[in-house]
Amino acid sequence: MNMDRSLVNRSLLDVGQHPLTDTDIEWKNENFQLCKDFYLQTFLEALSEVSWTGGRKRDKLVRTGRPHVKSSFRFMYDMPFDCARPIELQGNGYYVVEDRFICTDVKRAELLYITNGKILRQIAIVTAGRPGDLHDMEYLTAGAPWTEPDVTLRAGRPADITDDLPVDPVIDEDYPDYRPPEYEPKFYEYVEKTLAAKFAMKLSNNPALRTQMLQEALLIRQEAVTASMGSAAARQNPQKWWKEELGL
Repeated sequence: MNMDRSLVNRSLLDVGQHPLTDTDIEWKNENFQLCKDFYLQTFLEALSEVSWTGGRKRDKLVRTGRPHVKSSFRFMYDMPFDCARPIELQGNGYYVVEDRFICTDVKRAELLYITNGKILRQIAIVTAGRPGDLHDMEYLTAGAPWTEPDVTLRAGRPADITDDLPVDPVIDEDYPDYRPPEYEPKFYEYVEKTLAAKFAMKLSNNPALRTQMLQEALLIRQEAVTASMGSAAARQNPQKWWKEELGL
């Protein structure tokens, strides 16, 4: 994933700053680094604050294998690695979130959530020291919890490994660990105004400008919250057909 340059430049212009230039991006200078740091931080924060109507994903949950404290719930599941904000379990099952666990009494739970588009790097090879040694790892992961890991286990030192083994390709992107889906326009508007508020705090000596950007962001956020609540109401309380009303 790369920064949305148009969005970043709109945020900079909102607070009276010069937009990023081709030179900034080519040389990855201080201006570019500031925008890069703020962009991902704001992107992830925005996803976690509202149950946006876009960027939704549904996945089966996997029972955790990690040690955990005793719980009053029957099951404890690992939160999906790309979950920015959980929305609901199938059947509106009750659940609570503890750290990165989902605790519930629902068996074979399936979660609807907002994804941040995060991906897991593929593991190409694991070495184990000298030939004949066992690999010193408890488990390997290379994708979603229920997928088979794409790994090659070989005993031997790095010098013993031949050059023809597969290697992960190098991706020249600002954030190579993310492939986010498309979100609704309100989401990007919210990111723009929130990002502008951060730029105002960092680059401007005008506190009132930061307050103005935050107020505009909060108005957009409230619209998104209202839209999300309307979506949930429609999903939970569908309109009955006239035949059902008449008992036919």
